[in-house]
Amino acid sequence: MTDSEGPIPDIIAPGLNVLFVGFNPGTRSGRLGHNYAGPGNQFWKLLAAAGLTPRLLRPEEDRLLPEFGLGSTNLVARATPSAADLSRAELRGGVPRLRALVAEFRPRVIAYTGKGVYLAAADRDRADWGVQPDSLFDGPVDVVLPSPSGLARLPFAEKLRWFCEVKRVIDAEVDTRR
Repeated sequence: MTDSEGPIPDIIAPGLNVLFVGFNPGTRSGRLGHNYAGPGNQFWKLLAAAGLTPRLLRPEEDRLLPEFGLGSTNLVARATPSAADLSRAELRGGVPRLRALVAEFRPRVIAYTGKGVYLAAADRDRADWGVQPDSLFDGPVDVVLPSPSGLARLPFAEKLRWFCEVKRVIDAEVDTRR
């Protein structure tokens, strides 16, 4: 991140249905001040296609997410060209802040936008896509999603399958808070 770029603010409110957690902003996102702003990033398309938002939002409309019960944060604030530019220690260093956000705002679901995000947060070596058998935090359901990045190799339909899983969890009749 250059000196003229500040961190992208968390988009969070009490009692959200879903808090999306990414690695960090990409360079374009850092420059524009909005997460998932890269031209190939499919995050906003996936939200709309999964029925998590009523229409396709643009990255600059990210502050509207709480109106739909959604929020966004990152493990690391600084922008980089790739998440590969972050060390495991730097990623793990973001976990206490994430833990504090979850404790304060109590989202129902934590959706990690990339398996690597979850693995870093959980300090684990492997995980499957979808709902995890246990929560990293007291209460929310953890869901591991494929990265929405245009660099991620999975086809859109496969990414959408897992974003629809988030929709299924929040639409479930049971309270997901443990």
